[in-house]
Amino acid sequence: MEEILEKFETALIAGNADASADLADAIVAAGQATADEIFAHLSNAMEEVGSRYQTGEYFIPEMLRSAEAVEKAMAVLEPYLFESRHEQAGVVVMGTVRGDIHNIGKNIIVSALRAAGYEVHDLGVNVSTEKFVNKVRETGAGLLLLSAFTTSTKPALLDVMAALEAEGLRGSVKVVSGGASHSEKFAREVGVDGFATDVKSTLAVCRRLTGRDGDRR
Repeated sequence: MEEILEKFETALIAGNADASADLADAIVAAGQATADEIFAHLSNAMEEVGSRYQTGEYFIPEMLRSAEAVEKAMAVLEPYLFESRHEQAGVVVMGTVRGDIHNIGKNIIVSALRAAGYEVHDLGVNVSTEKFVNKVRETGAGLLLLSAFTTSTKPALLDVMAALEAEGLRGSVKVVSGGASHSEKFAREVGVDGFATDVKSTLAVCRRLTGRDGDRR
């Protein structure tokens, strides 16, 4: 099983959508991989693609090919992952902030949250502050996840935080920011309730903020 998962990870990094989908089929057919194992390999692939982009080995076309590979693979994997979904864990609004069009990591996190039982409203990429605020108000979400790949998105994150405060919503929603650029210092400067850099840390911080620390199902 591990060999298939490693080939799956490699195909995602290479941006080979057909191979990624075929290997996802193989993972489902074998029925042995846990959701944690699958998301670990997805996260590893996401981190490697991001690293290659930052070092100049990958450019936008390579990023888009990997994003397509993730999308095709998740179309196969989501029904399998959802079979073990638990009771409703909470309502989440998520999107990539204004000025950022990266979606590979966001899409993986969205799938992981849904598999963990969260009702996720995915707003996509380059999302305006107004759209985030309106969706939080509309859904009554207890969690708002802001995806941001680079530190240049800090003004957009600060704008969302200020708007939530101005609209009287800050007290009813916990805000988590995430992405390759994130650190405890960055999160503190933005004023969010938590930050995450991968699937594991995202699920952990969401459990903590919703009082589900003991839930490891």
